[in-house]
Amino acid sequence: MQSFLNHVVKDVQSKLENISDLTFILPSKRAGIFLKNIIKSTLHQTTILPEIINIEEFIEELSTINSINTTTLIFEFYSIYRKTTPKGKIDNFDDFSKWAPLLIQDFNEIDRHLIEPNYIFSYLTDIKRLEELLKGEQKTDLILNQIQFYEKFEGYYNALYSHLLENNVGYQGLQYREAAKNIQHYIKNTNKRVVLVGFNALNKAEEVIFEKLLDNNIATIYWDIDKYFYNNNHSASTFIKKHEKKWNYFNKNPFTWISDNFSSKKKIEIIGTPKDISQLKYTGEILDKIKSSTKNFTDTALVLADENLLTASLNSLPQSVENVNITMGYDLKNIPLANRFEQLFKLHIHNKKDAFYYKEILNILNHFTLKSIFKNSTIVNDLVYKIASNNYTYLTKSSLVKLSNGNTEFEPIHFLFDNWQNNANTAIGNCLTFIDLILEKTEPNQLEKEYLYRFYTVFQQLSNLNNKFGYLNDIKTLHQFYLNIIKTEKLSFKGEPLSGLQIMGVLETRVLDFKNLIITSVNEGILPSGKSDNSFIPFDIKREIGLPTYQEKDAIFSYHFFRLLQRAENIYLLYNTESDSYGSGEQSRFLTQLEIFKEKEVKIFVVSPTVQKTNNELKEISKNEIVTKELKTLAEKGFSASTLNNYILNPLAFYKQKIIRIKEIEEVEETIAANTLGTIIHKTLEAFYKPYIGKYLTKEFIIEMKGSISIEVKKWFEIEFNNGNITTGKNLLVYNVAQQFVSNFLNHELEVLKQGFKIKIVALEEPLEIILTIEGLEFPVKFIGEVDRIDELDGITRIIDYKTGKVEQKDLNIKDWDSLTTDYKKHNKSFQVLFYALLYTESNSIDLDVHPLESGIISFKNLKSGFLKVNNSTTSKEDLNNFTDELKRLILEIFDNNTSFKEKDSPFTPW
Repeated sequence: MQSFLNHVVKDVQSKLENISDLTFILPSKRAGIFLKNIIKSTLHQTTILPEIINIEEFIEELSTINSINTTTLIFEFYSIYRKTTPKGKIDNFDDFSKWAPLLIQDFNEIDRHLIEPNYIFSYLTDIKRLEELLKGEQKTDLILNQIQFYEKFEGYYNALYSHLLENNVGYQGLQYREAAKNIQHYIKNTNKRVVLVGFNALNKAEEVIFEKLLDNNIATIYWDIDKYFYNNNHSASTFIKKHEKKWNYFNKNPFTWISDNFSSKKKIEIIGTPKDISQLKYTGEILDKIKSSTKNFTDTALVLADENLLTASLNSLPQSVENVNITMGYDLKNIPLANRFEQLFKLHIHNKKDAFYYKEILNILNHFTLKSIFKNSTIVNDLVYKIASNNYTYLTKSSLVKLSNGNTEFEPIHFLFDNWQNNANTAIGNCLTFIDLILEKTEPNQLEKEYLYRFYTVFQQLSNLNNKFGYLNDIKTLHQFYLNIIKTEKLSFKGEPLSGLQIMGVLETRVLDFKNLIITSVNEGILPSGKSDNSFIPFDIKREIGLPTYQEKDAIFSYHFFRLLQRAENIYLLYNTESDSYGSGEQSRFLTQLEIFKEKEVKIFVVSPTVQKTNNELKEISKNEIVTKELKTLAEKGFSASTLNNYILNPLAFYKQKIIRIKEIEEVEETIAANTLGTIIHKTLEAFYKPYIGKYLTKEFIIEMKGSISIEVKKWFEIEFNNGNITTGKNLLVYNVAQQFVSNFLNHELEVLKQGFKIKIVALEEPLEIILTIEGLEFPVKFIGEVDRIDELDGITRIIDYKTGKVEQKDLNIKDWDSLTTDYKKHNKSFQVLFYALLYTESNSIDLDVHPLESGIISFKNLKSGFLKVNNSTTSKEDLNNFTDELKRLILEIFDNNTSFKEKDSPFTPW
């Protein structure tokens, strides 16, 4: 395969013996490196290489205007905007920066295409006026403001253009307009010949410049178009055919350099894959296949139509790829350090009265960058634990310092929690200090140092701009500009550009050719990109005055795509078959066209990753001497109803909690949890009823309690929901629910008393315990529990358990006693109250034939059902005997060395 650049060099050398005085102008820098290498390979003696530059460098030289970066341009534009706008109508810098980049983009297009600015802006304003007249609507302030906004475009443009010229800087469009003005001067004063290589779509300024150079016999131009597309009027030939038709130069000179490569036989595979990552994984398989047939990847390119996949593609390269050259930059926004600063900005943007949200503090503290600063890693862990254990949702800097116990190792990061809200310079300075701290306290590798350096330059640039202009007044505006910079700035990769696999974006492929070609994300909406043309200038006006629209952009990418295929021999085109928020799952129209053009050579198929079947085996822990010893210790301390229910639910969870004592990670309770709500209601009722233990309740007692509901509930919220906020949001709702629950319960009690029943409070939160000797065990077993309430209703003793959730009578019915200790979902509530009944009767030697007993639940979400009893009746001796038998059987199972702790499949989780 002979590349296009090889052809160009061969042709130039056949016409000129000495090419040292030539200037080659190409579409990109990357192409210049390849051209230089080709020229060097043809030389047989020492000589001076010709000048090789890209079009942007040539335009800058021709215009004599230095380029200005986008961020600085917005600052310069704002200074002009402030001067040309009445004081009362000036947008703040944050609002200005939201529409200014779009207007600058329009200025850029207008200048690149040499549109008369006065004409376009007057025309645009007139169109806006006509639109409002045709609508026939009353002119509101909003409509008038919009028209006035458009009327100011011309003034903004002229003032900015003049200001930038005075400072000898400019955006690309300004450089192009000035270059077009200076071309005649360049022609008169140059003694070099220019070689224009591989251009296609040209803006009006480039057309003027190229035509002048050609007409004055200073330049030679080399097109790269295949006759298949040229003869068939394909969109790939749109611009080249337009130049041939309109340029006077081609009336006198033949239009040459129409190649015939596309018709040669090729191996083409169009591959559909589900999801982007599958494309990249399959790309690895393709590369392995290419490696098996070639020594290296010198003639191989991986083209990423979606450049956001660069990171994933690098991680998916097979081991057979030893050398890689990446022509595209790595977006700073994708570097891990970007997340570090994003977290810092969020921390301070969401600052409330100098207090920071705990989750954002934890994000900062738990980040590996910060942890690596401390020699003692427990400093951070201890601080995180204290935040959770004290249930802080918002913390000030002083609170954090206090929680760290004044540890001097924590001092280096105190500045991260200074107030940045209204001082952008402080924020920038602290970000720079943080970078210095990382360099000082950690040992970053070479790549990490490069990351730090790039972010240092970003914040230094923002610092310089703010020192000069002073427009960044608050953290939100600073954050906006920070995001704008890291979205556009890239980390350049350094390597050997001519060896190994080439990974590049579509635009980097201009004028380059490869034998083996892999292109990913060939989807509609990506290649071509579709109708994504943000502008203040409507589509119809753009068409009329000659500004490019999405239609021209589609034709540009059509050229890039099919030109790249012309000389390739092995072509692999991958697209995402899945529809999601990022794409339609539709293959690009270019692939559909290719299927027609190369019908007999195209192989089409869909691949999907092999799904590995995983067997989720349930875990099982066998018992040994250590486990048996821990169980005996537990038997001495006492089994509670919740412990035994936990075993019934999932024996493995019981093992983790009671045998090896794994505690749940303590977390900040931001929203009141169900168990906390239950505790608060229990504590409130205990406080209300405690003075009446041993007494009969009266209606007056209950009415007195009702008057203190708000105070008592609030007191227990403050105790149980430590440092929590109950004044807003869900917590306020839960707080009101708690008051309502207590109020409803007291109303229920009052209604019972009004009906003539007598209630005597016997005990509250009564601790109970018994010791049973179980046949088969050599030691006794203790059982412990705490009953919410024991009372007497008309002489019948009741064992009552409060439930804040909804409980129905069916939850307390027992039809099959054998399932009591095996079916948690059905019987966990009846197991608990019968457990308490057993403890109460045994510890107090109660004869149920003499003293009837009822065991049950009062459900706060089902108060209308009243007291729900086990089997809806009194608890008999038979009931307790059956329960005792099942309890003993359960204990024997727990202590049986041959019965392991087995994980239960999808265990029921109680509310």
